[in-house]
Amino acid sequence: MAEYKQLKGQNIQVLDTNPVVYAGTWSTGGNMASGVQNGWMSGTTQANSIYFGGGTPPTANTQAYNGTTWTEVNNLNQARTRISGAQQGTSSATLGYGGHPTDFNDRVESWDGTNWTEVAELNTARRAANGAGTATAALCIGGHNGTAVVANNEVWNGSGWTEVGDLNTARENLQGGGSSTSSIMGGGSVSPKAQTESWNGTAWTEVAEINTARTQGAGAATNNADGIIFGGTPGGATTEIWNGTAWTEVADLSSSRDSLRGSGTSLSALAAGGSPNSNSTEEWSFPSTPAVQEGQLWVKAATGVSSALKGYGAQGTGAWATSGNMNTARFGNRNAGTQTAAITFGGNTPPFSALNELYNGSSWTEVGDLNTARDNLGGLGTSTAALAVGGNGGPGRLAVNESWNGSAWTELNDLNTARKSLTAAGSTAAAIAFAGDTPPISKLNESWNGTSWTEVGDMNTARQLVMGGGTATSALAVGGEITADSALNESWDGTAWTELGDLNTARRDGAAAIHDNTSGIVFGGTEPKEAKTENWNGSTWAEVGDLSAAVASNGGNGNSRLALNAGGDVSGRVATSEEWTVPFAEVDLDTD
Repeated sequence: MAEYKQLKGQNIQVLDTNPVVYAGTWSTGGNMASGVQNGWMSGTTQANSIYFGGGTPPTANTQAYNGTTWTEVNNLNQARTRISGAQQGTSSATLGYGGHPTDFNDRVESWDGTNWTEVAELNTARRAANGAGTATAALCIGGHNGTAVVANNEVWNGSGWTEVGDLNTARENLQGGGSSTSSIMGGGSVSPKAQTESWNGTAWTEVAEINTARTQGAGAATNNADGIIFGGTPGGATTEIWNGTAWTEVADLSSSRDSLRGSGTSLSALAAGGSPNSNSTEEWSFPSTPAVQEGQLWVKAATGVSSALKGYGAQGTGAWATSGNMNTARFGNRNAGTQTAAITFGGNTPPFSALNELYNGSSWTEVGDLNTARDNLGGLGTSTAALAVGGNGGPGRLAVNESWNGSAWTELNDLNTARKSLTAAGSTAAAIAFAGDTPPISKLNESWNGTSWTEVGDMNTARQLVMGGGTATSALAVGGEITADSALNESWDGTAWTELGDLNTARRDGAAAIHDNTSGIVFGGTEPKEAKTENWNGSTWAEVGDLSAAVASNGGNGNSRLALNAGGDVSGRVATSEEWTVPFAEVDLDTD
């Protein structure tokens, strides 16, 4: 029987019947009358949705969906692409604004179910904004003004526009929706982002990030506590649901696409169009029975003498499964990102390598190389925002620090101390780089603030080839080499390192997928070469499922439930990758 604390539950519901596991599926809907991309779609249900504008070249076409078929209706007054509008409008009343025939636009048109009428213009002309609200109470959010991406947020009161609290981060091509007083927006920008912001009618607040950073996707929301996003790049077909606290990945679209549009709600959504000028429509449906997601708890109403406390969360020890091979075999590479959106960079092929490959959940694609070829470097971040720190190159130990923005690597301020075989944790805005060989073997720890590195509290024990990860304020440094392979485990709290419970098997030069200093796994390594995976629950390490082959000097990323292993040394350099998954399940909880 599982323990209450293992599911991290917050609210407990009393239900007459057990909820269903969060499911939902996409199914094929009727094809659009004409294919289109980068238009806008309004609709509170699948059956009252309307799509307008978009296309290459820009079009004024308007199409209405009745839940089965699309019908062409009267056109916009001005052909526009990258237009936005009232997400909660309907096929009988909505608003379309911005976009561009050649660059950017402040034009606003109102739809009454029959015709489009020009109304009061936006204060800030823009394209690729996002929208929320209705025909009489709407938002125009972010976008591009023809010169730069903007954070501008304007509210429509039925007769005019007023600028109100701007986004915290300027972005275009966001995904989400909601009302003029309660909305949720995630991702966006030129380089795909994971950042999510919630609108309360007065201000935007940063909340939990989406799992897969993306731009040019689609979404729909009822309010800032209930929404859905899908598609985009590099998200492809990935769909995520927002419950007011966290994003959960659910069933994928049947086809990967970006530049599509969405309408409806998280229970009943519509996805239409997409690049290149697609006429495809998909319908999202979800059972009406109450649904359960990770960490939720409930009590089934008493049918006898007592009630049963139940929960839903990761269960079992997990298993590794083979995934697509990298294009180039190597070891000493480093990974960043999630199990379905990752990059691996650097390594030794031989010789020292600058290669960078992107993983989409099934296959690897070569993308922009590092500026400096190296192996045994530190790596951290996401598939669209990563750091490559230090390492070993042609000249020897390096202090070089490079930042990845989703398309290219840029050199930033170097480490204070050049070193190889180091480990890094955090994000491009806040990180630490610790341990390594300077020489000699080091316990040095440096902190990154987005601009420069500063020496902070050292580790208790000097080590190299440490397996570690986490955040800039909550990280683990596991195993490594002192004079021999080590089982030491140290936890970083943002100020100091503290020794905690050791690994079961001493090892160095393996990989890790660590969320913070309370949760993570390590896998592979040398003592001699290892296939063992160990899981950390905040107090102890437990051996769980093995990799398919013993490997060292491998790259790893993700978390203790969904992780990725790539490359390494088996009996030579390999290109293989494997995915680690711990399934979710319903469990009875022990409340003693």
